[in-house]
Amino acid sequence: MKRFMSVLLFLVLVSAAGVWAAPGNYGPYKFSATTVLISSRGVDIPAVLTLPQKEGKVPLVVMAHGHGGSKEENGGLTAIAETLAIRGVASIRMDFPGCGASIEPFTQNNVTNMLADMESARAYACAKASIDPANEGVFGYSMGGRLAVLSAAKGYRSMGLLAPVSTDGPDPMFVFMGGKDKYVEMAAKAKADGHYLFTTPYGQVQDLSAKWFADNEEAKGLAAVSAFTGPILFVTGSADVIIPMPVIQATAAAAVASSGIEIVSVPGADHGYGFYGGDPAIMPQVVESVASFFALTLR
Repeated sequence: MKRFMSVLLFLVLVSAAGVWAAPGNYGPYKFSATTVLISSRGVDIPAVLTLPQKEGKVPLVVMAHGHGGSKEENGGLTAIAETLAIRGVASIRMDFPGCGASIEPFTQNNVTNMLADMESARAYACAKASIDPANEGVFGYSMGGRLAVLSAAKGYRSMGLLAPVSTDGPDPMFVFMGGKDKYVEMAAKAKADGHYLFTTPYGQVQDLSAKWFADNEEAKGLAAVSAFTGPILFVTGSADVIIPMPVIQATAAAAVASSGIEIVSVPGADHGYGFYGGDPAIMPQVVESVASFFALTLR
């Protein structure tokens, strides 16, 4: 596939998505969504396995939610999973430590543990369903985008990123954390005390471990994305100040081996992407962008 880059509004996505198209039946299919517990790191991890009722092997998308979010993301990830299933693509999504229905404290929430949980969920889906191992994709929202990028070398065929924390180290989190100086202060306090009690811009109180800070400081997203050979979708919002366009552009520029890059800008979308407030028309646009991409790149 010829490498290209495009910056698109949602309204032109359907025509632009044609570059990914291949002959085939994309549904609609009926589907089932089953809540399960997956063993990972010796802990039961809550997850949802969504499967299309389709004969033969089906593609799979492993989905990662945002920092402090959940496998539902207030209905946003649920809608993506169900829209994928209608088009014949299975998915599995999980609650990371301290999030959603997780029984773990937030101090267990770190990149190392979350990456392990994604791989455990992927293995569970492949063991429980008829998954085509040559057609697996990975999707991440915000911090989940960092996890998706860091998973890029694990044999995924395509990658979808919604406002990803995708560049190196803690820099893309400075706005969310209150600025660089505040972040440095929190990281030093966590290193000294083993943790730091952080209140997010949305009012969540999170007990961040020293490991959380260390993992994010060591993350090399640009190196990871540079080695990924499959197509990549970036979805961003014109009003997203948490993960602004320069982060997206820097990540896309680093993806030198990708077979194709698409950047979709959703007008008026802030970092909640319609999952959390804002114009109710935004969420369907985001869902359609992501579902169309995977339905056409996993076949």
